[in-house]
Amino acid sequence: MFFNPKLETILLSDGTQTHVTAEEKEDFARSLNAVFNRVTVGSGKYLRHKSSELNVSEEMISRGPMFCNALMSRGYKNILFVGHFNSGQSNWMLDEFAGRMIDLMPPERNGMSTFPDLNIVAQSIPTMMSMFDYDCEFTVARPPENKHKGAMHQMYNVFNSQFVSLCSHQYKHGQTSWTLEGEHEKFDAVVFLGVPMQDQEVGFEEDQVREIFAPMCTPEFDMVDIYYGAPSAVKWFNGEEKDSKTMVDTAFALRSTWDNQMSSGRPEECDIMHSMVKVF
Repeated sequence: MFFNPKLETILLSDGTQTHVTAEEKEDFARSLNAVFNRVTVGSGKYLRHKSSELNVSEEMISRGPMFCNALMSRGYKNILFVGHFNSGQSNWMLDEFAGRMIDLMPPERNGMSTFPDLNIVAQSIPTMMSMFDYDCEFTVARPPENKHKGAMHQMYNVFNSQFVSLCSHQYKHGQTSWTLEGEHEKFDAVVFLGVPMQDQEVGFEEDQVREIFAPMCTPEFDMVDIYYGAPSAVKWFNGEEKDSKTMVDTAFALRSTWDNQMSSGRPEECDIMHSMVKVF
């Protein structure tokens, strides 16, 4: 599954569909590349976000709308996005044989040695929502710590500045407190983008997370965890998992309506996305 500059189907919150043109998508890719080049090379900082075989900006535009379509399939109207970015990470690509690459390379990528860091890709979802003009209100939480902002939040500054709100600190699963500044309409979903656990051994319970975010959310709000990593028995302990399979299946079904290249590698890519998306 690669970036495909064709007319793309977008799912709206009421179940209707609209489209984004090939020209718009190519312009989005150029804009993202320009931002990452400006905030890294232009500022004397190193960030490996593209190579001869992979361009993370194109991966964001290829995969991001699929995550957006998956979220829209649940009819969310107002989402709080909580991400986790480390500005010290200088490589946004995973080596095929490195420990963080936990899946087999999809067959259409045979001969390639790198795969996009999908936790980086996940953090582009709010930007894709703006670029592709999804009809959903959202807020992106911005931590005060500089090490958790960097290139990702500079991207938000360009494409999502009106949707960003400061929070008390960088959130990790397992923490017992966290707050968001400002007045906000109640969120019907909190979507975690690449958020790790505070303690990999101890883990966390679902109730811990729900207690933190309940004051800012509707009574029956969902918590959506989008994370690429090895399975863990201590994540979301005692949580009641909701249906996420239909979300992912919907995203792939929509993709197949306009991308005739989806037959190659689809089972592997579908399995990866299924493993990344959990709803509680």
